[in-house]
Amino acid sequence: MQLKKSVIALAILTLSGCSLLQQPPRQVEVISKPVQIDIVQPTMPRPLNLKEPKWYVVSDRKIPKEERTYMDKFEEDIKKKHGGDLVFVAMTVADYELMAYNTQEIKRYISQLGEVIVYYKEITVAKTEEE
Repeated sequence: MQLKKSVIALAILTLSGCSLLQQPPRQVEVISKPVQIDIVQPTMPRPLNLKEPKWYVVSDRKIPKEERTYMDKFEEDIKKKHGGDLVFVAMTVADYELMAYNTQEIKRYISQLGEVIVYYKEITVAKTEEE
């Protein structure tokens, strides 16, 4: 019986814990800190490496002091250069102007995309790296 009472007393003390020794509840302090997130920056693409094409302007005017026209000379030069084959790729002046306009639009678009990339890169780079 004595053992039973001891076990019950021990169980009551264990279950009640230290609640008999009342301490005031601790004040919980909540602190909010901004967390710096490391954003991986994409590598910038390599710059454009454009090649310059050759343009020929050919007319049917005669070459001074020669018996042939600029067209004849052009045909002979191209045939020599390409083993006798002669192929033309031609466009009108209006089509050339359209091509020049399209090229300018591509340059503008690429330039503006570059500015957007630089803007977001500057925003997301850690401030400690800038200083």
